[in-house]
Amino acid sequence: MTAFTHSVAACAAYYSLGAVAIAILCVIALHKLEPEFDPSWRMLSEYSLGRYGVIMRISFILGGTGVAASGVALWQPAGLLAVGLPVVALGPIGAAFVDTDPITTPRSEITGRGKVHAGLGSLFILGFPVAATCAGIGAAMHSPAGQILAWAAIIPWAGLILFLGATFRFGQPDAIGKPEVRIGWPNRFNMLAYLAWVALAGGLTLIQVL
Repeated sequence: MTAFTHSVAACAAYYSLGAVAIAILCVIALHKLEPEFDPSWRMLSEYSLGRYGVIMRISFILGGTGVAASGVALWQPAGLLAVGLPVVALGPIGAAFVDTDPITTPRSEITGRGKVHAGLGSLFILGFPVAATCAGIGAAMHSPAGQILAWAAIIPWAGLILFLGATFRFGQPDAIGKPEVRIGWPNRFNMLAYLAWVALAGGLTLIQVL
């Protein structure tokens, strides 16, 4: 690794660690600032609709750019296998500028804006575990730390399975948006699992390059 790539990887790793940490703190704060969005059944995206919605938008941007930065940090060991990370990061970054519809909105009344937000969310939710697995495998080919990262891809897959399982458990799509359909906490665990992998990637990168 040249001095330049060493420096770029380290900077990207530091940024990814800081960005995801602040993103998580923003969401924690929103649980207090916007209690009207019951975390047991309301989605994270809905915080952007409240009085302090700008904080959720900042969280989206920080989380998304943190994911993208992890792809930059892993470029040297993983190469093209890391490119999926900045691609899926477009999901939360875009979602920061396109608000969701409330989860209580009937399916027949979902707006075009809401559909775009849902599409961006799906890109990230469904794509991140794949991107993390590919980047981890790429890194594993070059270092023991990369092998740890590859195995750690189980974490985002677990988050995805929990969220999808909670969603499909209730059967009918029209049931989503009711208090008895408790997908809020699985949604939060899903995002935390993804960002935990990003933080691990940043930490392992710094161990390798510093």
